[in-house]
Amino acid sequence: MYSFGHFKKIGLISIILLGIILFFIDPEYSAFIPKCPFRWFTGLDCPACGSQRAIHQLLHLNIKGAFGYNPFLMLSLPYRMALVITQWFDPRNRLARLKRMCHHPIAVNTYLILIIVWWIARNILPFLRGSLPPTI
Repeated sequence: MYSFGHFKKIGLISIILLGIILFFIDPEYSAFIPKCPFRWFTGLDCPACGSQRAIHQLLHLNIKGAFGYNPFLMLSLPYRMALVITQWFDPRNRLARLKRMCHHPIAVNTYLILIIVWWIARNILPFLRGSLPPTI
């Protein structure tokens, strides 16, 4: 009934629309943009806390500001982009070597471990919380 291409188009359109929204609306000052439920319930930061604000800053070419909101997101963008490009935009498998590297169990497990380490570190080390506003 629906092909993967159909879902890919919907996903791409959604990403573009969210990018447009995040370009024009600053998540730091908007009640329209949803806040992190994990942070709201626990008072702790999740690995993605600050990502909306970081993307907003990145869309305005403020790399330093984006890095201040979520350094892990900024450092992992090349890996995430490689995953998206090899999965969605390489139908002829020209990037097969890159795809094998990105999907290799060592790369995936390392990334998951880094997410967990980031999650713990940003809640323990005060200098990693410096640019985020206090808990809501």
